[in-house]
Amino acid sequence: MKRILLLFMIAVTCVTAGFSQDKGRKKSPEEMRREINEFKMKFIAQEIELREDQQKRFFELFGQMTDERSAVFEQMIRTERKIKKDPNATDEDYANLSRLITDSKEKDAEIEKAYDEKFATFLSAKQIYKMKSAEEKFRKKMREMRHKGKAKRKKN
Repeated sequence: MKRILLLFMIAVTCVTAGFSQDKGRKKSPEEMRREINEFKMKFIAQEIELREDQQKRFFELFGQMTDERSAVFEQMIRTERKIKKDPNATDEDYANLSRLITDSKEKDAEIEKAYDEKFATFLSAKQIYKMKSAEEKFRKKMREMRHKGKAKRKKN
């Protein structure tokens, strides 16, 4: 447990340091996203206690799943931003956006279900459960970090 917390704290520190760099080359959003995903996969791998023979398959499959899920939500987010910025957006535009949000969540659930079956070929049911739990724990910590970062920037 201490190892997990230590790894997570190191990851959080590195990500935070990357966000707060004022000197030198700033990382692009894509670089930051890639680094966060790498930390996330390593964190989850440790949480679910992957054996060495499971690691390569896990990282490959988890990366594919993450890419598919991200693509679904990126389209939704682009559409949402476009409609929110449009002062002439109609009720029909917002109705379509609401349907897109629901459809995106359904598609995400379908992707997760399909990958659960793929993970089940080499992970135990307990490991799959722990993976979902660890992913939620990671998202929660990232939300907390973002919230603290926004509060800190508001003070300055």
